[in-house]
Amino acid sequence: MKRAHKLLIVWVAVGVVLTVGIGLWFLSEYYSFEARFARSKDALEDYARVVMASDQALPPPAPPQRLGEFSPGKVERLPHGFMVYCDYGNPFDANGLAYSTEPLESDDHYHFQHIEGNWYDGIRWD
Repeated sequence: MKRAHKLLIVWVAVGVVLTVGIGLWFLSEYYSFEARFARSKDALEDYARVVMASDQALPPPAPPQRLGEFSPGKVERLPHGFMVYCDYGNPFDANGLAYSTEPLESDDHYHFQHIEGNWYDGIRWD
């Protein structure tokens, strides 16, 4: 094989690796939790208004099929808000987004990490 031909193959391989690497970097940023949350904020706030305006003695209203970029599951009330379980995080724990008008503290069943405003990243384990 001629030297020029080998050099061309090397440069094509380098180009492919760079293109794939940049694409993966872009996708990791686009699909990060923080990016998904930011793009979903309006839908999450709309649902929070519905839940907080509903009768606190009843189960929370069912969420829409999509809350922004999240696929919600069951919803449970918390003392000053609610937690909606979503399709992200560790598949062995119940992950969700919690909304609370009062600060949330972790305990034996829940771990909360503040995101912003009244929103928390929540994990429930039993």
